[in-house]
Amino acid sequence: MPTHAHPTFILSTLAVVASSLAASPAAADGADPGVAVTVSPLHLFVPMAEVTVEARVAPRLGVAVIGGVGAVRDAATDDRIRLFEGGVSARYYVVGSFRHGVQVGAEALYVHADATADATGVQAAGLGLSPFVGYKWTHRTGVTIDAQLGATYLAARAEADTGAAADTRDVAPMLNLNLGYSF
Repeated sequence: MPTHAHPTFILSTLAVVASSLAASPAAADGADPGVAVTVSPLHLFVPMAEVTVEARVAPRLGVAVIGGVGAVRDAATDDRIRLFEGGVSARYYVVGSFRHGVQVGAEALYVHADATADATGVQAAGLGLSPFVGYKWTHRTGVTIDAQLGATYLAARAEADTGAAADTRDVAPMLNLNLGYSF
């Protein structure tokens, strides 16, 4: 079973879901949708598939679940590194609504990577905590663009089968750009 989905498959699946939901009542009458399903085109360069599903839990509050899977080749060794991520996000729409508006929020994202190099297993895991400000725009057809900018506090640890380990902590910029469909 492959550890990452091909970008064409992901975009095709999203297109099928979007076309089947195009006649949703929320999109037709201008009411706020209840769910937004988006993918991150920026993650496709890793290559990694990342999907975010945000649910409206109150008129100005959304909660999202984030998941991703992929693999990358180490340039120096040509070893394959498998990547997995999972997280949650809360967004409060200070201006506008779930359909379109300025949001402030926070995201917690766990990332795991593992590889085998020269018969030695290496695993790394990290947690990123990010406050952010963002904007979501949803067209009347349901097509959605969602973006956030913030700062991430990162804490990560890597361990090898040999017993070697390393810890790191850092602050880095956070940028999310997602495209998808709301219904």
